[in-house]
Amino acid sequence: MRLLTVVLLLVSSLASAQKEGQALIDSLLTQLRHKKADTSKVALLTQLGYNYSYSDPVLGQRYGRQAVGLAKSLNWNDGMAAAYRIIGINLSVDSNYDSALAAYRKGLALRPTDKIRSELLRSIGLVYTYMTEYDKALDYDMQALQLAEKIGDQKGVAAILSNIGVVYYDLQDYRKAAAYYERARKINERMGNRLYLSNNLGNLGNSFMSLKEHDKAVQKYIEAIRINEELGDLENMSINLSALSDAYRETGRYNEAHDANEKALQISLNTGNERNLVFNYLSKGDLLLIDAKGKNLSEKQKLWREADAQYRTSLRYASHLNDKKNLAYIYEALSKVRELQGEHDQALLLYRKYAAYKDSVFNSENKQTIKNLEDKRAIEVRDKQLQVNKVALAAREREQLFLVVGIVLLVTIGGLLFYQSRSRRRTNLKLQSLNAELHEADRVKTRFFSILNHDLRAPVAHLISFLKLQRESPELLDDQSRERMENKTMASAENLLEAMEDMLLWTKGQMENFRPKPRTVILSQLFSEVVAYFDHADIDIKFEHNELSLQTDPDYLKTILRNLTANSIKALGDTQNGTIKWRAFVQNEDICISIADNGPGAPQEQFRALFDEKEVVGIKTGLGMHLIRDLGKAIGCAIAVNSEQGRGTTITLIFRK
Repeated sequence: MRLLTVVLLLVSSLASAQKEGQALIDSLLTQLRHKKADTSKVALLTQLGYNYSYSDPVLGQRYGRQAVGLAKSLNWNDGMAAAYRIIGINLSVDSNYDSALAAYRKGLALRPTDKIRSELLRSIGLVYTYMTEYDKALDYDMQALQLAEKIGDQKGVAAILSNIGVVYYDLQDYRKAAAYYERARKINERMGNRLYLSNNLGNLGNSFMSLKEHDKAVQKYIEAIRINEELGDLENMSINLSALSDAYRETGRYNEAHDANEKALQISLNTGNERNLVFNYLSKGDLLLIDAKGKNLSEKQKLWREADAQYRTSLRYASHLNDKKNLAYIYEALSKVRELQGEHDQALLLYRKYAAYKDSVFNSENKQTIKNLEDKRAIEVRDKQLQVNKVALAAREREQLFLVVGIVLLVTIGGLLFYQSRSRRRTNLKLQSLNAELHEADRVKTRFFSILNHDLRAPVAHLISFLKLQRESPELLDDQSRERMENKTMASAENLLEAMEDMLLWTKGQMENFRPKPRTVILSQLFSEVVAYFDHADIDIKFEHNELSLQTDPDYLKTILRNLTANSIKALGDTQNGTIKWRAFVQNEDICISIADNGPGAPQEQFRALFDEKEVVGIKTGLGMHLIRDLGKAIGCAIAVNSEQGRGTTITLIFRK
């Protein structure tokens, strides 16, 4: 939906309900000849500069500069600032936006009164709207609105609200745009500002069009055109006729759409308004494309060529104005008509231009900035309300003094109680944490002493018995008995040393700061280290694996593998042709490592230490199983056991994905 948006430029002191156009200019020129060089002449020159802004912007700038010079000689800052604004308006009408902004900022640098300052800020916001820099536009509009509301300038408030509506309309937030237009309309209707009122009605019509509420749009346009006719306001009449044509087209009333657009085009040509001509020729091209539907091929091609010519005329005016928004629409329309004509390469090129202009106008950064500015405005309104409340509170301060003191005391007491409660809660949490740590330490200690009691007493008892017998009754030992006792004592000592080493590793694993350090482990390398460790054993150890790797702590896993291998070797003590087979494989996406032996097997009860933390069994399997269980738990490894008496044992380590 393409609609030409009406933006309010007028100042209350410049509007006239009695005379318009050249008649007003002639009247002002007559008055100028009899004016003395005072502030009233500055105001008259400013009015002339404004009224020439649409018919002859160059002449309008000249009168603005004369007003600046006279105001400067009178040392009248407000007069100079207002005159700089008129120069900026003429420059912006001529699409010289950078120079217009420079003129407005010269006016602001003079530190004029709030009313003139508000008008200058509004004009800067308007230029940024033309330049599609909506974040800056809304920032200046909000500053202008705050000043206008502060000084009670209702006409200025209405104008700024309308300009803010334009920004939201361009950002396609049509509901919000309509809300701002309606606020402006109510103010202008209450004050009898008919020229401004017609602009508000036209912009409301645009919003309803974009919201697909076409009947409401037609009604608003017709009301606006009626006021334009009564005021002789040809510029805005052309805009509203163009929009009415669009509304008729959307409802299928094509003949009425053609008539309204032709009237608008003739007015725009007579007044030389290039901004309106952009839209008139664009709409004419659209209507010709609609007329082509249902025609034979020859008639279609003729109408397509005519539409293409209208679009190119619109493009020429839009390029001169640097009107990015309508340039996007025009390139889209040209792309469509070239596609219909079978010129696909040209259509694609034009569509890319359309996309580039659209991205520059409707980018997400602008919308996010607008949201930030809305928040800023909300904060300013809130701060203003807080100031009002503060004044009201000060007026009642003496009456409420005791109440305030009482509230302060209550708040202080409540704060102290809250602080005390919070401190107590924190202390309780620390005590609970310490109790949990003590409980865990006690549990580890109990388990440790139960292992010491169960697994170390037997080998120590053997050592003591042998040493006592050798010292007190050596004559009772013959060579065979002594050798048997020495072998038994040596085995007990070796078992004791082995148990001590395992206990040291297990207790280290129970330390608070001893944690696994995972890294990528190549299982084939780990298996090679296990083979080297047991190369003295008279057992055939085999490994089956593919090149699997695992993310885990290699030291933890190596200790588990060694203990499992040692347990299997011990289980195979009396087995002929004993073999141990390690496998690494993937099952259900989990990496598994299994050890299987062909030993005698054992009942499931014998493996309870792998699963039950309270279980304590013999030194040959008990502590090793504790190690396997606790280290496996630390690295997130599940353990499964399958043992059948007479057929061997298989233990599987499962690493879940």
